[in-house]
Amino acid sequence: MASRIRHTLILITWITILLLACKEEKKPARADHAIQIPATPDTVSLFFCGDIIQHLPQIYDAHNPTEKDYKYLKCFRYIAPYWHDSDFVIANLETTLSDKEYSGYPRFSSPWQIARDLQRLGVTTFVTANNHCCDQLARGITKTIYYLDSLGIAHTGIFMDTLSYKKRNPLYLRKDNFKIALLNYTYGTNGLPIPKGFVVSLIDTTVIKRDIQQAKRDSATNIIAFMHWGYEYHTSPNKEQKALATWLHAQGADIVIGSHPHVVQPIEYILSGKDTVGVTAYSLGNFISNQSYKGTDGGICIRLTLTHPEAKTTRYTMETIKFYTYRPFEEGRTRYYVVPEALSDSIIKDYHLIKSKRFFKQTDSILN
Repeated sequence: MASRIRHTLILITWITILLLACKEEKKPARADHAIQIPATPDTVSLFFCGDIIQHLPQIYDAHNPTEKDYKYLKCFRYIAPYWHDSDFVIANLETTLSDKEYSGYPRFSSPWQIARDLQRLGVTTFVTANNHCCDQLARGITKTIYYLDSLGIAHTGIFMDTLSYKKRNPLYLRKDNFKIALLNYTYGTNGLPIPKGFVVSLIDTTVIKRDIQQAKRDSATNIIAFMHWGYEYHTSPNKEQKALATWLHAQGADIVIGSHPHVVQPIEYILSGKDTVGVTAYSLGNFISNQSYKGTDGGICIRLTLTHPEAKTTRYTMETIKFYTYRPFEEGRTRYYVVPEALSDSIIKDYHLIKSKRFFKQTDSILN
């Protein structure tokens, strides 16, 4: 009887050991079938706007005497929704900022609140090197930089001194694995001297080449050159613009954005085989102004989406948004509204609608 019990216990022990062994063998099988989730490519969205100009009628329209303030939100309320899904919204600030003694053409000085309200609506970055950046000399540059810094708005193009220039140039826009260098240059300052000690980034190929090389040393993933160049009111780039654009791409700038002509100029894609490896937008035209020359009452914005696949080769997707500056006369003054083409039929009235349709058609012919 004792022997039978012993054999039974031995049998139960071996069965238990075998069951445990089988259980242990199944563990690696579950690990072998783990799901591998591919990495999502990095993307960054850049939204570019053209020339922000402030003539005296625009300043008068923005003035709110009751609140002793200048309010610009209404000017951009129709275009602002286009900015909401962009990581960076970059615009050319073609005026100086101040808190008093405002003036229009030819030497601009605008309420600082225009920068405040554009930031509230989504603008993240201003380029400031243009032919009007020295309009108010040292006081104008000082106040412009002061208000942009106080508002926490990134900017490049003009600098308080060489130390600031070396520290803040290039300006880097960062998101995830993107480190985008933003460079900005102007052909001149309307003959006005650059105040002593200040720095304005001028178009000088020696300087530009040095800046691009610095961006490469800093491991920039992409390089944007925002150029203030060309002939005013010409809808085609001149030979200097074309030559400089070609040179910029050869140096390593993959995105070239133009301002100053105040009218739209063509967009060119830089190709390598079937792939787009760069973009040149020669001129975006005016973003907002009171100009009345042909083609100056509107412009284009572009949304450029950059994607880094696993191979780390940038892919480009671009959307062009045409808009018109609607200027109806309301409550005893001219109002200013930047209206995208998609909303024009529901917003723009009377003969302004006819003018806007003409502008959009002309812009299509330029871009095509």
